Amino acid sequence: MNVANGIGNAGWRVFHYAEADSTNDLARELHPWSAVRADLQRSGRGRFGRVFVSDRGGLWISAILPAEGGPKKWAGFSLMVGCHLVRMLEDIQVAGARLRWPNDLMKGKKKLGGLLIEQSAPESMIVGFGLNVTNSPWELDPSLESISTSLAREISNLPDLEELVVRTLDALADAHLEMSTGGQESAIRQLNARWTQPAPVHIELSDGGVASGHFVGLDLKGNLRILDPSNREFLVPHQSVEKLIEIN
Repeated sequence: MNVANGIGNAGWRVFHYAEADSTNDLARELHPWSAVRADLQRSGRGRFGRVFVSDRGGLWISAILPAEGGPKKWAGFSLMVGCHLVRMLEDIQVAGARLRWPNDLMKGKKKLGGLLIEQSAPESMIVGFGLNVTNSPWELDPSLESISTSLAREISNLPDLEELVVRTLDALADAHLEMSTGGQESAIRQLNARWTQPAPVHIELSDGGVASGHFVGLDLKGNLRILDPSNREFLVPHQSVEKLIEIN
């Protein structure tokens, strides 16, 4: 394990491991403005504990951020983080970069990465981020071949992992600052300005029900706005969504 201090504009302290079960778990005991990075995660996870393939060659990093005021104040922070990570991808010339609600970083119809935010203490939170860079997760799970991609496949001027670490941590620090001043509504307005094309979706709900229609964005409380076949809008409470599937 190596430690680097003063990384990025916020002066992060970054712990670098060759391997880890989960960077989120290692980050849990650290102080704000610290981060854990691993070359390989053995037990990477996404929302609801789903497996997140984290093979060598990708960026697997978890950062601790202060969350003064408790969880309610920071509700929707994943949306703000998503905004800033999309900007980061655009800055490195990923054409068609976007956020698929709620936490997937996409290049067109294929997934580049994802984020997972967990509460680590009453006034701190962990932002876990995984990004396919030169790795090939579909070699470990062939089902990912048609739905995933990597930076190496998408751009010619590929930044190295060290540069991507700095860019990611700067994006998280900027998201934290903007969230502290603009709140969730600022993130939602920015994302709605990007979600300009209605996307056909199938939604699995936590109570076992389903909903379908065209996703057109969020209301200012974070609920999903869906158009039915008659173009009438209805809301799906965000906390009731187990899984959102885009229909190609």
